[in-house]
Amino acid sequence: MEELPATALGVRLNDGVILAAERRLSYGGFVLSRSAKKVFKIGRFGIAGAGIMGDIQTLTRIMNMEIKYYEMYNNKPISVRSAAKLLSVILYQYKWTPFISELLFGGIDEEGPKLFVLDPIGSLIEDNYAAVGSGARVAVGVLEAEYDPNITLDRGKEIVTKAIKAAIERDTTSGDGIDILTIKRDNTSTEDFIKIF
Repeated sequence: MEELPATALGVRLNDGVILAAERRLSYGGFVLSRSAKKVFKIGRFGIAGAGIMGDIQTLTRIMNMEIKYYEMYNNKPISVRSAAKLLSVILYQYKWTPFISELLFGGIDEEGPKLFVLDPIGSLIEDNYAAVGSGARVAVGVLEAEYDPNITLDRGKEIVTKAIKAAIERDTTSGDGIDILTIKRDNTSTEDFIKIF
């Protein structure tokens, strides 16, 4: 399968989960937008992705509805693993006409911070850090060199920013700023935007 345009990454730290992606939206060699948001907050969770924007946005809306339905029907919060498995099942149901996306899904529950990686047909892998998209090879090199689960969330943001900046320098389909979603242990979250010139 051809690499999907964009760069998104995630890290699981002892104090939380960080998801990030750059903002360039390109098809072929053409830049369609410099302000495409590829990181989304879904209740207590976050999702980041590379691929076709419409597919990522549709999956985000489906997950938002499915999580709310599960929690209302069962009268209890869904775990990160269960929500990621739900996303995996949704992706697998469309395996003959797949959503063209690679996704990172993360959040925090009673077991602590969790990060999952999903491909277009629903393969589900739990990991400490991951990168997807056309800039993933460069970004994951930075993460491998500097990742430590014990670092602070602020230091984690610095490493995530460094990794995406490195990918932007080498990948023409990535660029134009970085969105960062940080989900903390108390289930509060912050969203940051870093402009890149």
